[in-house]
Amino acid sequence: MKKFLLHGSIMTALIIMAVACSKDKQTPDTSFGQIKSDAFMAKYQVKAQTFTGSAATGFVVTGEKGTKITFRPNSFKDSLTGALVTGTVTIKLTEVLSKKDILLSGPMTEANGQLLISGGEINVRATADGRALVPGDSAIEVKVPQVMRAGDMNLFVQAPRKVDNNGGVPVDYPNTWVPAPYAPFGMGDNSYVFNLPAFTWVNCDRFYQDPAPKTTITVSPDFQDSDSLTGLQVMIVFSDITTVITLPFNYQLLQFQSYLNSLPVGKEGELVIIGKDENGYIEFGTQHITIAADMHIDIPIARSTEATVTAFLDSVQ
Repeated sequence: MKKFLLHGSIMTALIIMAVACSKDKQTPDTSFGQIKSDAFMAKYQVKAQTFTGSAATGFVVTGEKGTKITFRPNSFKDSLTGALVTGTVTIKLTEVLSKKDILLSGPMTEANGQLLISGGEINVRATADGRALVPGDSAIEVKVPQVMRAGDMNLFVQAPRKVDNNGGVPVDYPNTWVPAPYAPFGMGDNSYVFNLPAFTWVNCDRFYQDPAPKTTITVSPDFQDSDSLTGLQVMIVFSDITTVITLPFNYQLLQFQSYLNSLPVGKEGELVIIGKDENGYIEFGTQHITIAADMHIDIPIARSTEATVTAFLDSVQ
């Protein structure tokens, strides 16, 4: 199961308390715009759009953000029998076309720990009568608008993560982006154009190349009012590239830790921490950082208003 912002419990409250500060906490005032995390995500998370069409004749869907997918006849097969589908097909499309979208809804932009620059992610699913479908014999053409203006790209798909140098895989993030099997990929005047390799998450990406030395950083939450949090996640939104990554929780260190030797020294970005307290309210914090060798950061996190969180999200460019 892919992990996104606030999806699932990254650690139990018991582990959170083990790394908490020992100072006394005060119960925050909840009367000035605080919001439950579930309500926040229901309101702001990127939602899947639903379309239907005839598999026999083919059809075209266009997403709210401009993604265009052309399904020709013979574009669908039953995932179990392999038989061509000719009836009505339901398409679910999720468009993740900004750093804000990635924070809320999309897989983070890294490939086995290497930073990726993203030109946009989409998730496409197809069903007929409740049965999952796979692509058929006809190519499915996709055009993703270049709204992120990130330059030349290649196609990536989600796949199981490789083991790291210590022989492990982050418990909470078993999947990562990998280059897609051969599929025609090109650039139009205002869009990335490719054939959909599967009904899954796909990403228009390229590896980020930076000559700076690479390092590993660690982060601990500095709890301002509650140390019984769940769904806690730490991310970096880089300032000058379309890259958003998460820092997995290291259960040996009891700290959040970047992928080993993956972060360029001197790179700037916003460190983001978010979770929910024992009453379900959003806890949130941000801090501007410049990556330094082997740095450790204690980042404050406190119950926050809806306005505070959305103001930060709206500032992400």
